[in-house]
Amino acid sequence: MNRLLDGAAVLLLVALVAVPAGAQTPLVVGSVRDQHGSAVVGATVSARTLQGEVAASTDASGTFALQGDGIRAVQVTCRYCAAAFVAVVPELPVVAIVRRFDALADDSPTPWDLANLPYAHVESSIALRPFTLLAQTSAPYPGSALSDRGLAPNGSLLVDNGAANYDIAAGQSPYQFIPAQFEASAVVHDATNAYAYGDQAAGGIVDVTPFAAGLSPEVATLGSDLIARVQAGSDDAGVVLASFSNNQESRQRGDVFARLPLPAEESLTIAGGTEQSRYYDSPEDAFAGSFSFANATFEMPRALNLTLSTVMDRGNYYWTAGEYPIPTGWSDSGFSAGIHSNGNVFGFADAAIRSSTGFDDLQALPYGLPRVGATLVQTRGDAGVTARGNDYTITAGVGAFWFNYAGGTLGVSQPARTALAVPSLDARLFPNGKWSVTLQGSGSFTLPTFEEQYVFSPDSYVVQLERNTLGAVQLNYTDANRVRVSFEQAWQNVTGASSGKIISTGFSAIWQIAPALALRAWTMHATDGIPLYAAGLPFGGASTVNALWLTYDTAGALRADVVYRRDLLDSLPFYHVDGSISGPIDRRVRWYAGVEDRQRRTFVDVGVRFFGR
Repeated sequence: MNRLLDGAAVLLLVALVAVPAGAQTPLVVGSVRDQHGSAVVGATVSARTLQGEVAASTDASGTFALQGDGIRAVQVTCRYCAAAFVAVVPELPVVAIVRRFDALADDSPTPWDLANLPYAHVESSIALRPFTLLAQTSAPYPGSALSDRGLAPNGSLLVDNGAANYDIAAGQSPYQFIPAQFEASAVVHDATNAYAYGDQAAGGIVDVTPFAAGLSPEVATLGSDLIARVQAGSDDAGVVLASFSNNQESRQRGDVFARLPLPAEESLTIAGGTEQSRYYDSPEDAFAGSFSFANATFEMPRALNLTLSTVMDRGNYYWTAGEYPIPTGWSDSGFSAGIHSNGNVFGFADAAIRSSTGFDDLQALPYGLPRVGATLVQTRGDAGVTARGNDYTITAGVGAFWFNYAGGTLGVSQPARTALAVPSLDARLFPNGKWSVTLQGSGSFTLPTFEEQYVFSPDSYVVQLERNTLGAVQLNYTDANRVRVSFEQAWQNVTGASSGKIISTGFSAIWQIAPALALRAWTMHATDGIPLYAAGLPFGGASTVNALWLTYDTAGALRADVVYRRDLLDSLPFYHVDGSISGPIDRRVRWYAGVEDRQRRTFVDVGVRFFGR
């Protein structure tokens, strides 16, 4: 009897323990990555369970979690991706690698594109982004200019490794110092961000950096060019050195950065670099210059998402016009602070001050102009709000600016002051649907260079700036799989020191013909009716630019690019066809060959490229 009671007690205990254990739902966790190792955000992970279908979306880190009995495999689908099926191994996380169609998913050339395209000058690669106007020039300085939708004759603002590279003496952001294959990442922001940047942002903002997460491209190329690039470090610290030269020019540069984690989720990021460039095609058209910078950013996410940053830079160059030497130099220092809230609707506010000093000496020219030396202090405050939902992303902001010029010619200081405000509205409607539309309206401005303010201005006590008013609309269609087409119409009215209008109309189409084959094509016509600083004929006139870019890329194996394009060279149409091909030697080493028509000269380069980290 006792044995029977004992057996019954054991059976009851087992039953009591087994009931909650059987009621537990197994958990399947994992991550989704693309062919480059980057996290895929917003991918749908689905599976069949004993109870039915379950699904989840990947978060900002590309991770997911599914609950259900009997999950043996998961299916991964995402926008502009090839669907993938991955088996589930009990008690092990799922690692899903999907083939993402980069041509459709990214507007700008990706880091993988930049590492494989044949272009020695980074602005040529960036200009493959639809509706970006590349105006090349045979002049050694300031060189080529990029402009979003052709909306600014002087081009866009260049932000290089966190430092705004802007020559106040020439009134342009020079790409002249950047060696070939140096930048690992490039993103173009449109002019609706001008309220947060200021001068030179009417043509958009080009944000480049030699460091990209998970990528360390190293280059050794020989041919028409001699190109070398070496990088070491991790995603938290790194150093990169590069050199580029041919029988016409030479460029060298080195950059460092470090991200230091601090208590309470705070962090400090410091970066710096120095570069030099020489152009020696002929003594009558020579150029030599350098640019150096250092910046630091301190982030405090628990204190209103507070960000503090500071930057210092210095540039100088010496060039000749004919046989006449012209030395120029400038330096900048700045500080900014910003806060923002969290959530689907969040506000932001920033304050900044930037001091720029420069000189330009044209006394050596025949009937030479006087030497110009001046200082410009820019103070900025901006605020706005961003609202995000599944069917919209809307950002509205306004920036207020105060300008203080001091300096002039012949040792006489002529101060000039002014202030203005620029609003901005950027509405992206139905961004996750098949049809989407972008509506933009914003203000911006272009400040006079020191020459324009103190030599060519009729009144040096008045700031001779230009104010810009932008309106734009872009209509997009995609099947969310293999095709995306876009139409854009933009117009920018300019008043002030110069008055006129720029009108831009463009069409682009992207077709992922097969998982390894993509075709990108776009065309744009821009009419620039702005006179050359308050006098003369329109600077740009009417221009049509376009590109046709075919890419064959088998992940980890052969990649080939063929590019037909129509850019501008010295304000005239420049048609050319360029191409490159590469393949694996080892897991991280690839052979490479490329050909580029650069300013009507053909350059052929071959070598190896190493992708480490």
